[in-house]
Amino acid sequence: MNKQVEVAMSELSELLLDGLSRGQEVTLPVTGVSMLPFLRPQRDAAVLIAADPAALRRGDVALFRRDNGQYVLHRVHAVEETPARAYVMLGDAQWIGERVLPLQVLAVATAFEVKGRRISTESPAYRRRVALWRWLLPLRRVLLVVWRRLPK
Repeated sequence: MNKQVEVAMSELSELLLDGLSRGQEVTLPVTGVSMLPFLRPQRDAAVLIAADPAALRRGDVALFRRDNGQYVLHRVHAVEETPARAYVMLGDAQWIGERVLPLQVLAVATAFEVKGRRISTESPAYRRRVALWRWLLPLRRVLLVVWRRLPK
């Protein structure tokens, strides 16, 4: 029998940051819907390592902390170099980006656990799916409306 345990975000963030600072791989369950259709809440998880913000590239999925303290897992849509380095982050179920500074980036995903299977972010099949989804950005809003109406 599985028991659900509730943990305050303040406690979770301490555990998360401690694990990352020790160089550990941290698995974080997906809780929101912003990464649909790739990641489903309550089913999938992101496998994270401490990020080198200077090494992030388009298509990477990073965990960052907003100014209000909220933790967010989104994909790097673009890398801005001027006037200073910044990232445009975008959830897969979104079409409007959010500008994030390197100091806000905490971790980067190296893999995902989807339906019980581990998928590396470096696998060619995964990178092709991500490239296709990025290419479909102009149609994303319409595609998501159609996808949400399909029978599950």
